[in-house]
Amino acid sequence: MTTTEQAGKLPVRTKLLFGFGQGVESGVGFAASTFLLFYLTNVCRIPAATAGTLIFVSLLIDAIADPVIGAVSDRWRSRWGRRLPFMALSLPILVAGALGVFVAPAITGAALIAWILAFNLMLRLGTSLFAMPYSALTAEITTDYNERSSIAIYRCIFAFLGTVAIIAPAFGLVFAGPEAMSSATAYRELGWLIAGAVLLFGGACIAGLVRGSHARESQPVNAHQSPLADLRDVVRNRSFVLLFLAAAICLIGAGSLNAMNLYVYRDFWKLQPAQMQWPQLALQIGLVVGIPVAAITLQRYEKHKALAVSIAVVSVFQALAPLLVLASAAPQPGLLITVLCSTALAFGVCSSLIFVAFQSMVADAIDEHQLRFGARCEGLYYSALVFAGKAAGGAGSMLAGFALTMIGLDQGSPASTAALDPRTATWLGLVWGPGHALVFAVTVPLLLAYRLDRRRHAEIRRALAQEVVAGAA
Repeated sequence: MTTTEQAGKLPVRTKLLFGFGQGVESGVGFAASTFLLFYLTNVCRIPAATAGTLIFVSLLIDAIADPVIGAVSDRWRSRWGRRLPFMALSLPILVAGALGVFVAPAITGAALIAWILAFNLMLRLGTSLFAMPYSALTAEITTDYNERSSIAIYRCIFAFLGTVAIIAPAFGLVFAGPEAMSSATAYRELGWLIAGAVLLFGGACIAGLVRGSHARESQPVNAHQSPLADLRDVVRNRSFVLLFLAAAICLIGAGSLNAMNLYVYRDFWKLQPAQMQWPQLALQIGLVVGIPVAAITLQRYEKHKALAVSIAVVSVFQALAPLLVLASAAPQPGLLITVLCSTALAFGVCSSLIFVAFQSMVADAIDEHQLRFGARCEGLYYSALVFAGKAAGGAGSMLAGFALTMIGLDQGSPASTAALDPRTATWLGLVWGPGHALVFAVTVPLLLAYRLDRRRHAEIRRALAQEVVAGAA
């Protein structure tokens, strides 16, 4: 790839093919965060606290591996460049992990826990092997401040498509029957659905990268010191530390929220299985609407300020939705659906902007790192972001499991929602709503303390350009 292409506009075809890859991480992530805890407690009959801890342990191990993957890929040399070999290796691992988790044999006790832990770990590690090198390419393809947001927008589009590729057939076909949510057969079909989506989106992205020059682009430029020294320098970058903390806290809330969704839909909002797809579809519509909103907003306003406002909006909607229902003496089904879908819609719109801003801001922080420390560590930076997502997702599932145990939903609620203690349903709604709103709100002060804006980034790029000229003289 030429310097001109790196600094300016990228062809639509390049961004389109690159975007396919986001469908892998988003599809697998949605399936795991939405169905896994419910599957373990209601089908495998594992206690909620144990299931949440199991998910947390597998994600924690995976998260520890992420910086290793990032550091190795930063230094990898091959005819296909630094990133592509890892992405290709990940696909068969992902397929095996998805099938192993959701097509579990008829075993119980410790053997079942060990089986789920092993294959869930395989699923998570496979996701990291693909997602981390793929994300690192965001900072390599272009150095332009606005074009990085454009790349992230294409990724956001395919995050939506990858999620829809799971959500539409899952809720519309796999779990369409009244008893399907607790059917082992339905989850076997879900496993095959995830495997097919991984091969479709991952294969398309890799095929596009093989044809593009950026797949075999630049050799490592930071091999002069050890990966531990690189990691030390990353921690010394204030801009990235603020981003990392904000992302980790926000993702803990999102992980816990997603893990509790099916319980809340059924036991607080009183939805039937066929109705559960409506808030999920509203979320996806919001994600689509949020894409042009993100494109316009991030062209006009600073990334960190737009990000802080989006998270604040999410917090307000998340807090108010259950409170509005609890304030109504006898809420009608139409009101329940309207309030829940409106919340999901707002969450989706803001989530698109949040995703684009975070991904673009990390790329800017990498430029700042290069100016300060003389090295580019794209893989290490994005592995830290992936680390935050995985560890926070695991922590969120674990917290959700303990919260469900504390409010009396240890191994699933009664078969009839009418038999559920009203106080338990109320606590479920309060934890899901205002409780998560408080978690999200904590990130706003962190983002307002961020200082790497458009002007500062332009200064960094000019300084790096002068270093190149001085080095060539």
